Amino acid sequence: MKKIVLFSLGISLVLSACGKFRYDKDQSAEVNRKVESAFDEMTNISDQAITGNMVYYKNGGVIVTHPGDKPVQLKTACNVIITIDTTGSVKTVTVDYGSSNCDCNDGKTRRGKIVTTFTGPYHAQGTIITHTPVDYYVNDIKIEGTKTVENMGLNTTGQPYFNVQIDGVATLTTGETMTYTSTRVRTWTAGFNTLLNRFDDEYDITGTASGVFSSGGSYTANITAPVHIKVGCGFPVSGTVEITPQSHPVRVLDYGTGTCDATFTVTVNGHTYTFN
Repeated sequence: MKKIVLFSLGISLVLSACGKFRYDKDQSAEVNRKVESAFDEMTNISDQAITGNMVYYKNGGVIVTHPGDKPVQLKTACNVIITIDTTGSVKTVTVDYGSSNCDCNDGKTRRGKIVTTFTGPYHAQGTIITHTPVDYYVNDIKIEGTKTVENMGLNTTGQPYFNVQIDGVATLTTGETMTYTSTRVRTWTAGFNTLLNRFDDEYDITGTASGVFSSGGSYTANITAPVHIKVGCGFPVSGTVEITPQSHPVRVLDYGTGTCDATFTVTVNGHTYTFN
């Protein structure tokens, strides 16, 4: 029943004189991917935390606590502590990775906390869910800001849809910062009638994003065909995104035709490159 978006797998590339791939000096598409993914994962992490079933986003054990419980003694440095507070009108779930990097099953390192508040159940119209990172790092990139998800009810075809707003700041490993804003609509296209099975869920993502770098330069990202997500896959399976860096050519990302193969293409200046 849960939601997912591993959303922009774009890479900013050009051809070098010798015909080999290299990163362009402007890597806005790659930075967009990293920051967008970090915010999107917060939703998945909080979903799994509610059930205590942290599959992809941890490596050590999971310890679930509630307000008033005795202090927890970690078995290892990378046990994840989940604190669930349902005593107030707004429910809170806190996921604490600790202050040192922890290797997670999805291949990334994390440290710090994610605090998520719920005004109601995810599937109820009007519910607002807010994710706030606290001293939170993914692969040593510090993620700050908020992500807000609002359940808007059913669209004209009877599918649940959600407005998603991200206002964030990322501090890259170079020390440079990027101010990031994203406005999207997430439509729950399949699986919303089987609330106990999250792996049959599918979503369409539409909307825009933008980033501004502290050293100068900016970019915009626009979904030109809905990015389709299958929760059981873990990768976008179709859809296109245009990323336009300031003073650089447009990068067109194409996630394919629906196959779960982690393959996508990037087209720049009429040249198309395939990645998997």
